Amino acid sequence: MGKGTSASNVDKIRAAKEAEAAKARQRSVDNDILFSLPLTKAMLAALALAIVLYVLSYFGEALGVEALQSYGHVASYALFAVTFFLLVVARVQAKRLTQQRRSEQQKVAAPKPQASKKKKRRK
Repeated sequence: MGKGTSASNVDKIRAAKEAEAAKARQRSVDNDILFSLPLTKAMLAALALAIVLYVLSYFGEALGVEALQSYGHVASYALFAVTFFLLVVARVQAKRLTQQRRSEQQKVAAPKPQASKKKKRRK
């Protein structure tokens, strides 16, 4: 008696998860497309450089080097702004490429209508 109810509960849970997954929206951007774009790679490099400059500016402040502190802050904040701009542009490109990929996949997945053979009329 216990086995029959547990199996049906497992089936109910599985069906509920499948229904929830079917209702879930697809992501607007595929991560594999996003991270393969050159702009994303440039964004990650700019972000890394901005973090390094930000840390160096605090070392400059601690050591009393005014130029390193002030120029480091300005450069790091400028690179953070550039990083955000590159992120936005890369996501827009990735979204467009994702839509193109999905439309191509739907074209391939959709069955082609079969042409019905018409009988030729004889005169």
